[in-house]
Amino acid sequence: MVSEKPVVQELVALMLAHGVTRAVLCPGSRNSPIVATLAAQPGVECRSVTDERSAGFVAMGWAQQAQAPVAVVVTSGSAVLNLHPAVAEAFYRKTPLLVISADRPAAWVGQNDGQTIPQPGVFNSLVRFSAQVPEDDTWHANRVINEALLELRHRGGGPVHLNIPLTEPFFSMVEKPLPPVRVIGRTEAARMGADEEESLLEEAAALPRRLILLGQQHAPSPILARLAAEKQFAVVGEHIANAPFADCCRPDTLIGATPAADWSPDLLITCGGDIISKRMKRLLRTHPPKAHWHISPDGEVVDTFCALTRVLEGEPDEFWELFEAFAEEGDEGYRARWQAEPATLPEHEFSGMKIVGEVLNNLPEGSVLHLGNSSAVRYAQLFPLPGGVHKVLCNRGVNGIEGSVSTAAGYAQAEPERLHFLIIGDLSMFYDLNGLLTAKPCDNLRILLLNNNEGGIFGTLPGMPDCPHIRAPHGESIMAWGGCNFRGRQVINAADWPAALELLLNPEPGAVLIETYTETGLDAAILKDFSQKY
Repeated sequence: MVSEKPVVQELVALMLAHGVTRAVLCPGSRNSPIVATLAAQPGVECRSVTDERSAGFVAMGWAQQAQAPVAVVVTSGSAVLNLHPAVAEAFYRKTPLLVISADRPAAWVGQNDGQTIPQPGVFNSLVRFSAQVPEDDTWHANRVINEALLELRHRGGGPVHLNIPLTEPFFSMVEKPLPPVRVIGRTEAARMGADEEESLLEEAAALPRRLILLGQQHAPSPILARLAAEKQFAVVGEHIANAPFADCCRPDTLIGATPAADWSPDLLITCGGDIISKRMKRLLRTHPPKAHWHISPDGEVVDTFCALTRVLEGEPDEFWELFEAFAEEGDEGYRARWQAEPATLPEHEFSGMKIVGEVLNNLPEGSVLHLGNSSAVRYAQLFPLPGGVHKVLCNRGVNGIEGSVSTAAGYAQAEPERLHFLIIGDLSMFYDLNGLLTAKPCDNLRILLLNNNEGGIFGTLPGMPDCPHIRAPHGESIMAWGGCNFRGRQVINAADWPAALELLLNPEPGAVLIETYTETGLDAAILKDFSQKY
């Protein structure tokens, strides 16, 4: 027997999969779907305790005796608060106590409805992990339950808290087994023995279409570069991954607007931060890999493609060394797909895309490329980089438009021996005007401002309302600010561009600022044309 509620089925199935088979159950109505489902499972040992304060300590003592996690399940309201002393003790004793609290829907908190208090985060810093489990989003529920269960025994272990709002009716039970669920595992490099290494490699050997997808990272790994030269894995990394050895650095120009399932791997290994390409995200979410391993130095669960099956905790090189010794060749046909020549973009009229392409094509050897968010970083991702570019940087941690000028200036000031190029849009530039004052001493900074008089990228988004307040048209020029002592030039049309490009690339000391004016409608039309044809 199981509750009809999918979130309860997901919770109990994952508890069993992670080896949480002991539970202290407290009476109540709101938690009854969880209590009844746990009690009905033949693999779960249950004990009933009426007083929640005592129940928490009973569960803690049981966990210490069994040297295994124990759950304590309570109803909503003050029942949760009564667990506080036991949770505090478990935290300092590093005891794996799984606190599961049922809750009323959040809309009823503070509305004179019985047993409603703000329960999420109620234990604050006394738990190692705390989450509100959504009742109506299976992927999100699966992820946070997996995270909580992994954290019970992670790095010494301790208590975790899952708060689960349940709507009425919740007394319906059905006669059926628990459903299959996605289980996320964790492999720690620091504790990985020979048996676990062998098991990992055996799993990889059974999955011949293997893809390493690199997110944003600061510097390439020599070990990964050697691994990329072998036949075991295809390697994809956008410009901000700083991996020139990758089989493909511009996936958007290769896989098409609606990528076919043939592009999806059997085994996906990810590492690093942000992925720019919406096409890659669409591919891997629509056609998920059979297994997805994410390398995370701190063991964080990052499920970008809704398909994560294992966290590899440790420094990337620890795992690249393991895979470098992996002798099983991959699917050569699959890797060849990623090594194919990307689509050649057509010659366009004078536009933001054309300007960025010509700059990237002429970047001098040893230079550093900084990219603003929105149009700038997406334009840049469509063009190849010269082989000698030292590094590509962008504020992709949050993807905000603020601070791009200041970040580039701070970096350039600390590395005066290199030329630094910043490509940035108008809204990002005006947002960070103070960065120009910061940049005044930067003789090695070159800024290309793409000014189309508004947030032009918003005009390319399907279904976006035609509202000027969204695009924020402004009619401003950076030159009205005197260029802040930069050597400056405005580009009004195609005839002005060659001389401006020559000045931008000039290696002589002195900060340079080029402001190009392009037509918003044309820029949007070119991007739409790319999205539809390539």
